[in-house]
Order: sequence, then C-alpha cells, then structure tokens
Amino acid sequence: MKKDKISDFTLRITQSNRSGLVVVIYDITIEYINEAIEYYEKDEIEEFLDATKKARSCVYELMSVLDTKYPIAIELMPLYLYMNKLLIRSIIKRKPQDFEAIRRMLQGLSEAFTEVAKKDDSPVLMGNTQQVYAGLTYGKGALTESFSNQGSNRGFRV
Repeated sequence: MKKDKISDFTLRITQSNRSGLVVVIYDITIEYINEAIEYYEKDEIEEFLDATKKARSCVYELMSVLDTKYPIAIELMPLYLYMNKLLIRSIIKRKPQDFEAIRRMLQGLSEAFTEVAKKDDSPVLMGNTQQVYAGLTYGKGALTESFSNQGSNRGFRV
C-alpha cells in the first residue's frame, strides 16, 4: 500500500469510534483487494500473494471482533467465512478467486456501516491524538491539513 493511503487510513483510525473503525477496516480490505488484482494483472505473483494475505488478515480481524450477542454478528459471520474461503483459494491457486464478489460485499457492508457510524455518538477510541482540521489552509495545488494542540497531553504520564 502506498504511503499516502497508509497516512490516510492512519488518520481515519485515530479519529474513529467503534463503528467508524469497522468502516476503515472494510476500506483497507477493499484497497488490498484492488492492489492484489493490479499485481495479478501485471503478473507479479509474489506481490499478489502478499496483498491477498493482507486482505485475508483484515477479514480475519473482522471475524474475530464480532460480538455474538448482537443478531447482526450471526448474519455477518457466514459472509466473512465465505470471503476468507475465497481468499485462501486465491493464495493456494495463485490467482484471484471471485475478487469482484468480495469487493461488492465489502463495499455494500462499508456503505451500511458508514450510515451506522453517522448515528453512533460513542467517543473516539483513541485518546491523546492530535486534532486534524482539513481545509483551513491551502497549499500550492493541494489541500493541506492543520494540526492543533501539537504535543500537549500526548503520551504517557507518570
């Protein structure tokens, strides 16, 4: 994954609550699926396998954090298991196994959880992070981000 994407996802993670974090994981998984397809089309099999394994790790993370006391978790588990099975087959066969279906499922789930995240008023999961304001200043040809309160109340206190 490119550094700008990593930075974007890192920023989103630091500013997310529980349901927002699920959306970020869906988007990261979609990004890895897209990368795997690009690598396969370029005949870069080792990179394809690496991106596929990373996508599988994301799906595994989604499976491992399901809270079965909610009915939606019981509905999501078969979808995650199916995605995981396709990703494992892709690794074994060294070629994409219905990545379009995985991407469609992930995009649909991402859209649904985005709506849930809009209604979720729980606090941000990560405390002591910098507040980022985008759009306050403009750089030459690009939007820049401003960080407020740099360094105060960050890290551990003894």
